[in-house]
Amino acid sequence: MTWTALRWVWRLEAPLFVGMPPAGALNRCRPYVPARVLWGAVTAEISRSGNGEGFPGYGKLGGELALNCRFTYLFPAEKRGDKFLAWMPKFEKMRGHQWYCNGGKESLSDRDFRRRLLDSRPGTAIASESDSASEGTLRETECINPWWRDSNCKGETNAILLLGYVFLRNNRFRRQLDDIDTLFIGGDTRYGLGKICRVGWHEVSGGSFVFGQRVCLDGEHPEIESDIVWGHVLEGDQTQIDGIQGVKEFLGGWDWGKPWRGKIAWVPGSFLNHPVAWSIDQNGYWVDKEKKL
Repeated sequence: MTWTALRWVWRLEAPLFVGMPPAGALNRCRPYVPARVLWGAVTAEISRSGNGEGFPGYGKLGGELALNCRFTYLFPAEKRGDKFLAWMPKFEKMRGHQWYCNGGKESLSDRDFRRRLLDSRPGTAIASESDSASEGTLRETECINPWWRDSNCKGETNAILLLGYVFLRNNRFRRQLDDIDTLFIGGDTRYGLGKICRVGWHEVSGGSFVFGQRVCLDGEHPEIESDIVWGHVLEGDQTQIDGIQGVKEFLGGWDWGKPWRGKIAWVPGSFLNHPVAWSIDQNGYWVDKEKKL
């Protein structure tokens, strides 16, 4: 077997901000953690912990990590009894995005789900001449709360967990990942945001299922057979995927210190009418196995 699959579960210890295009004065937050964000956090943690007093070798280690590890996105989850149940998105005709708990019948609309998950933090720039709030700079920043907001005001609130999977080529980086119990991910980590602690970490065995979907670990890349994508699917890198439905967004960012021009992408939760074998590339994006990777 070329790849080893492991499932990990993290508990939020502080509000988490993963940015997306803003809406007016509101800095919006994604309700999940993209794989590339996770890759960056793991690269930083391993580089700093293993480099002594020298400058961390982010570039070299990040390249090796991308080559030998594949990350799925982290999705919000909660613990019920002894089970960790993830909330996963799915786009439905006439209803838009819906969120399903553990792939079952329990669901919430995107609006209700974000209301349970997110909170906002106000902020403003400080005018240096007066040490007071600078006029016209008031803004709000959405964050994922460390605790679920009970939608019906009944029962106890649960801690927000983040659940996802890691694939390791020939078990490379297994020891380094075993040693990571705490990570800082997302934006504004210098202000204490984005601290997560690992509460679950085990190898996926038996039928090798990931998010309830069968996965193949013997190929050049790990492949998940699914009719729903739970990562971004870039357009332009591959020919048109027939029949895919969902929501598109323009995805951009920084790549090794340089701005990445960005591409149109299908967002997590987009679906097809038939299962497709999806590969996960080095940036965590999903690619149709039949298309060029």
